[in-house]
Amino acid sequence: MVRENKVEAVKNLEDLFKNANALVMAEYRGLSVSQQTKLRRDLKKAGASFNVVKMTLAKRAAENIGLESLSEHFTGPTGITVIESDPVEAAKVLKNFAKDNEAFVVKGGLMNSEPLTVDQINVLANIESRDVLLAKIAGGFNAPLVKLAMGTKAIINKAGYAFSALLEKKDNGIEVSEVDNKEDVSASEEVNKEEE
Repeated sequence: MVRENKVEAVKNLEDLFKNANALVMAEYRGLSVSQQTKLRRDLKKAGASFNVVKMTLAKRAAENIGLESLSEHFTGPTGITVIESDPVEAAKVLKNFAKDNEAFVVKGGLMNSEPLTVDQINVLANIESRDVLLAKIAGGFNAPLVKLAMGTKAIINKAGYAFSALLEKKDNGIEVSEVDNKEDVSASEEVNKEEE
């Protein structure tokens, strides 16, 4: 590779590493072209990309921007997964792909300038997706409101039944005294307390 091209390639890698939310290195020796294509397609859907680059250039780029901890992973045929969005989704793709393809071995990575071990990447992969977590949070906020609405509806219904009974007594010509009213109201209050 001509020196100018190497300098430009290192600069491009530096930019790629700086702008990533996370990086994951994996050995891909033995993967067919179709397997690599599937991995790239799945990672793209998860907001990430799988890059095969010269390890000497990747090591130099990492050292230039202070990511020396990545250097230990740049040996042998290593692909770099650059995660630009949610690291959880990309970690799920990598974990599933590694499970289905023994030749693909995750070595480690980096997130927020902190090294990631293989175990930490697996923990990331086991976290529920952002959409599922948001749905659970929304459901949690919604549950008390539903209970309040149901309780309010029950109170209104019970009061309505009590008043309806009073009106029915009046319509049937039964004299409703103040004592009867109090008994009906207190009876409806007791029913409300029991149901709470």
